[in-house]
Amino acid sequence: MIDSTSTDPRPALLRIPYDDYRALPAIANSDLSRLRDALNGRPPRPVTSVGGALGLGTAFHTALLEPDLYEPGQPGINDTLIWWMVDGVKLHPDLNILLETGTPEPSCIFTEPVTDTLCKLRADLVVDRPDQPYTIVDFKTTMARDHNHFVEQCSYYDYDRQAAFYADALHADRFLLVGVQKVEPFKVFVYEVPPLMRNEGRAKYLRLLKLLQPEAPVPLAVVQAVRDVRDALTGGE
Repeated sequence: MIDSTSTDPRPALLRIPYDDYRALPAIANSDLSRLRDALNGRPPRPVTSVGGALGLGTAFHTALLEPDLYEPGQPGINDTLIWWMVDGVKLHPDLNILLETGTPEPSCIFTEPVTDTLCKLRADLVVDRPDQPYTIVDFKTTMARDHNHFVEQCSYYDYDRQAAFYADALHADRFLLVGVQKVEPFKVFVYEVPPLMRNEGRAKYLRLLKLLQPEAPVPLAVVQAVRDVRDALTGGE
């Protein structure tokens, strides 16, 4: 569990464009997913710019968190569907308050203390209000049937790792995962990641960060995969 009383200062929240965030020379949670995929023999996923073709998830996040930047009529995007999903979130009273009072799409750069690794993150929403728990909110589009099904998917998709990675960096009191159905009836599932799941997620991200250390022992079967990802993340240094 995170000690929210830690005297270590929180890293500053930066309001910078997504492409500038991607260019920061630090390890992101998405980079750890690339390493995980390499270890599991999965092909690498493409890293796209916001300026490229939008997927449904990216379009939804833009419409919800940065509506002034939303561009209707993008190829393959059903604008009506996107706004139905946004409306579903805003009809949830507690979530609507968080949206109105939080900081959308902040980035930060920090040093992970256990491995001394320079890391970065870009949160969907950070809510820092006086006398209220410091809260990170992350929105996920989902095909989950119901709340229990969404919770079951959290560990499978490594949302627990993301929750721990972000909450540890920002000394957050709460990490809320919000699943938004991308088909009718567009239900919204709110799940506060519990301490046990965050502990499991922390174990996941520390294992991956330790593999990126230059002198880390790596199982022979995956040594090439780790080397390839390590070189891609460090520029071959």
